[in-house]
Amino acid sequence: MKKTMTMEFLMTDNFDNDIWKCIETGVIYKDLSLTHINKPELYSCGNEIDGDPCYPLDISNIELIFKEREPQPTPEEKFNYMMLSRLKSDCDYYLGNGNRYKGCLWAGDEREQINEMKELYNNFKEDAKPEWLTYEQILEYERLMVIL
Repeated sequence: MKKTMTMEFLMTDNFDNDIWKCIETGVIYKDLSLTHINKPELYSCGNEIDGDPCYPLDISNIELIFKEREPQPTPEEKFNYMMLSRLKSDCDYYLGNGNRYKGCLWAGDEREQINEMKELYNNFKEDAKPEWLTYEQILEYERLMVIL
């Protein structure tokens, strides 16, 4: 009789490896297959999310059950989140220690910077918009940075 292990998704690391936690044992594993469950290659990682993969899990006598996971952002969405965060950071610096020097802005121009932020923000689906920035905050950056 095969032993059953139920895996709960934790996150995807910077190398695009899915990280799973066994509900029964509490052990954390990294899937190095990059196929996302189709044919998992689970490795223990010192029970640390940042840990290096060490020992493979022999699944020949194990029935793996993967709990359904939340939808993950696409690579394009990840890039857009990072880009929007970069643009926001530029605005904060511009308004603070940057002394309103437009050369510190990614776009090199206040109006273009704000327009890029609006476009990125509006391209996210309603349920995927970032929690750390609202459209109203972008409008406030526009009010502070662009003389209308």
